[in-house]
Amino acid sequence: MSAIRRELHKGIKWTGISTLLITGIQIFQFAILGKIMSISQFGLVGMLTTIVVFAQIVLDLGLGSAVIQKEEVHKRTLSTLFWLNLMMGLGVCLVLFFTSPFLANYFHRKDLTDLIKILAMMFLIAPIGQQSQYLMQKELRFNMLGAIEAAATIISFFTLVILIFMISPIKAFVISQVVLYGLKGILYFICYQRVWRPSLVFDLSECRSFLSFGAFQLFSRIVNRIGSNIDVILIGRFMGAEALGVYNLVYQIVTIPVLKINPIITRVAFPVFSKNQQSHTALNDGFLHMTKLLSLVTFPLLMGLTAVSNVFIPAIFGEKWMDAVPILQIMSIVGILRVLMNPNGSIILAKGKANIAFYWDLGVLVLYGLSLNFAVASNSLKVVAWTYVMVSIVNFLIGRWLLTWLIQLQWKHYLKTIMVPLLFSILITAIAYVTKVFSALFFQTTAILPLTISVGFSAGVYLLLLLKVYPNYFLRIVNKLARGR
Repeated sequence: MSAIRRELHKGIKWTGISTLLITGIQIFQFAILGKIMSISQFGLVGMLTTIVVFAQIVLDLGLGSAVIQKEEVHKRTLSTLFWLNLMMGLGVCLVLFFTSPFLANYFHRKDLTDLIKILAMMFLIAPIGQQSQYLMQKELRFNMLGAIEAAATIISFFTLVILIFMISPIKAFVISQVVLYGLKGILYFICYQRVWRPSLVFDLSECRSFLSFGAFQLFSRIVNRIGSNIDVILIGRFMGAEALGVYNLVYQIVTIPVLKINPIITRVAFPVFSKNQQSHTALNDGFLHMTKLLSLVTFPLLMGLTAVSNVFIPAIFGEKWMDAVPILQIMSIVGILRVLMNPNGSIILAKGKANIAFYWDLGVLVLYGLSLNFAVASNSLKVVAWTYVMVSIVNFLIGRWLLTWLIQLQWKHYLKTIMVPLLFSILITAIAYVTKVFSALFFQTTAILPLTISVGFSAGVYLLLLLKVYPNYFLRIVNKLARGR
C-alpha cells in the first residue's frame, strides 16, 4: 500500500467512527423533527440552515484552509488569526442580529426574526476553538477531533429532546444548534491548549500570505454555497415555506453522503494531499482510491433509495410527506453527482489553486442561478429537481476536465475506478425493488416491514459481493481492528 493510502486510512478510521456515531444521532434527530414539525416548520429549518452556512463561511475567512495548506505557520501568525476570528465572530453576530428583520422579510416569514437572533449567539462562542480545530486537522489528530464532535453532538441532541417538550419544535432546534457549535468551539480550545494557546499579539503583516490565500478561498466558498443553496433561497422566497419543507426534507436525505460520509475521507484527504502536492502520481493514486471508497459506500445508498422511497418516507417521516417521494427519486441523481464532485476541492486546494476554485465556483453559480430561476417560475418541485440534475451533470463534466488539467487524471482510469461500484449498486437496487414489491404483498398495512426486509436483504447481498471482489481489502480492515490500529 502506498504511503498516501496509509495516511488516508489512518485518519479515516477515527473520522469514520465519530462520523458514524454523529450521523446516526442526526438521522434519528432528523426523523423526530420530521414527525413532530409541520411541513411549513421544516421549511423554516431549511431557511435557518442556509443563513448559518453563509455566516460560518464569513467567520472562517478562508483561513482554515490556509493554515492547513501552508507547510509552516509561526505562533505569532496563529495568535493574530485567533484574534481575527474572534472579531469576525462578534461582527457576524451583530450583523445577523440587526439584519434579522430584513432576512425574515425576504422569506416572507416574520417568525424568523427571533429565531435568527438566537442563532446569532453561537458566533460569539464558536470562534474560540477555530484555530485549535485547524491545527488538530493539520496534524491529523482525528481521534481527538472525533471525540469532541461526538460529545458535542450527543449533548446537543439531548438538549433538543428535552426542549422539544417544553417549547416549540423550531425554537428547540435553534437552541440545540447554538449548544452544538458553541460547545465544539469551547472543547477544541480546551483540548488543544497544552500544545498551543494564543498570545496577546495582533499583527496583520504576519498574515499577508494567509489572507491572500484565504481571500480566494473565502470568495470561492461563498460563491460555492450560493450555488449549492440557490435552490433553497429561491424556493423559500417564491414557492413558500411548505414547498421548501418538502424540498428540504429530500435535500437533507440525498446529501447525507456528501455532508456526513464524504467528510470521513475528504477531511483527511486535504492535509494528506497537501503533503504530497508536488507528486501528480501520488495525487492521482490518492484521488482514485478516495473515489473508489466513496463510490462503494454511497452509490448503493443513493441508488437503493430510489427503489424503496415509497416505503422509506412513510415509515420514517409519516404519510404527510408522501409528496416528497418523486422528488427524492429524482434528487438521488444529484446526490450521486455531488458525491463524485466533492473530492475535487481537496485536490485543488492541496495544489494551492484557490483562485481556480473561485472562478470555477463563480461560473457554476451563474449556471445554477439562471437555470433554477427559470425552474422556480414553473412552481413545480419536479421541474426544479430535474433542472438541478441537468446542471449537476454539466458541473461534474467540468470538474473532471479540471482535474485532467491539474494532475493529469485520465478518464479511462477514473471510469474504471467507479465501474464496479456502479454495476454492483444497479444490481442491489434491482434486488431491493423486487424484494420490496414481494414483501409488500404480505405486509400491506405497514411500510416498515417491507422497508426493513428489502434493505436488509439487498445490503446482505452487497456485502457478499464486496467480500468476493475485494477479499484482501476487507481482511486488512479486520486485522487492523483486531490489533486496535
